Amino acid sequence: MKLDSYSRLIGATLAAAVLAGIGAVGFHWVADNFGELLFGWANAHKISSRLPLVLFVPTVGLFLIGWFLQQVPESRAGGVVEVLDALERHEGKVPGVRILHVVVSSLVLAVGGSVGPEGPMVQLGALIGSQCGQYLRLTRSQLETLVRAGAAAGISAAFHSPAGGALLMLEMFGARFNRDLPAISIASGLGYLVRTTAVGDEYPFRPMAGLSSLPVISLLFVVPLMALLAAPTGHFFIWFFEKWQTLFPRRWPLWFRVTVGGAIVGLIGVWFPQVLSAGYPTIIRALNGGMGLKLFIALLLLKMLATSVSFGSGAVGGLFAPTLVIGALFGGAFGYGLRAIAPGLVPQPALFVLLGMVVMFGSIVKGYWSGLLMIADLSGCYHQLLLPGVIAGGIAYLISWELRDRSIFGLTLDSFGKWAAPREEARAACAGD
Repeated sequence: MKLDSYSRLIGATLAAAVLAGIGAVGFHWVADNFGELLFGWANAHKISSRLPLVLFVPTVGLFLIGWFLQQVPESRAGGVVEVLDALERHEGKVPGVRILHVVVSSLVLAVGGSVGPEGPMVQLGALIGSQCGQYLRLTRSQLETLVRAGAAAGISAAFHSPAGGALLMLEMFGARFNRDLPAISIASGLGYLVRTTAVGDEYPFRPMAGLSSLPVISLLFVVPLMALLAAPTGHFFIWFFEKWQTLFPRRWPLWFRVTVGGAIVGLIGVWFPQVLSAGYPTIIRALNGGMGLKLFIALLLLKMLATSVSFGSGAVGGLFAPTLVIGALFGGAFGYGLRAIAPGLVPQPALFVLLGMVVMFGSIVKGYWSGLLMIADLSGCYHQLLLPGVIAGGIAYLISWELRDRSIFGLTLDSFGKWAAPREEARAACAGD
């Protein structure tokens, strides 16, 4: 009986991992080809030419999305918080209707909303894992393991990082090292294989110019200084993000709030199209020296604003990508700013763009090791990044807990369940809109 139970768990893990990997690759393809379409067009035209379209598409697109979200409240629940809610309160059961949230999130990206694709991919993987486990009648503990395994496969396929996907489940999703990790690791590895089979073994964030390791003096002084600044910056973003959750009056209909949010993001995008959608082209441009110090600072503040407005208005999507973009902009501002003062301490500012993503992922998402490994896997700069990443990421992570004991997803890593209302209450709140 026990052997049969484990056989079903292994079979479900293999099936969920492959399906989650395929789903994540497909979703990322949509995000890459449609989510950045508006950004690419706007970036190729002058302000006067792009103003009508860049303002029109997010406003009208998010009006239609807001109307749908109001008519179908079930489509609003999803993302990382929904997965955590399923694990804590619902025995790992993720309803199939949550696929609507994944679809709507892709549409928000397509019309320029400042959200990311990875959160929905975590949910998609968890949903597939949950449905496979329920179909094979797994036990509660096995079903919860499979939900985490599916989520790991999705994040591994999205971030090109099997180790990062597995560690994220330990750091954020309450996985147990001895019982859950084997299935999670298998699923994460298979998700990575599906990605490389489909799109190749490439490094999306690899700088065009090769990077050298930082000198010892930079490791001793510059890297810790960056971490000391990163933690309060991440704390500020979480505070700013939460403030925008209450700035749109609740008496306004949901469709109107989302429309206003789309208009604000579109207006910002007229002058700064880099804030639209996930923003990965901005990271690539920052890595390859295409931005100056003033633009780094301006985009850092505007990306925080656009992301806070998008989610505060009621739009849906992921937060991992905006966090990485904010981190890259912070790292670029720090690296290029310090290079202007002391060039010898910052020989290659592009490395600080990568480090910025590491420290912000740890400060905002509270994912220290997973963030470090994912950025290393995305860039291929293992030798140059791991040592400063361990130092800067660890310092920023520890300070971030002192500043705030909850991540941007509203949870502590020690205790689940305090951040989310039960599904019934959430559904009633949605219906009230």
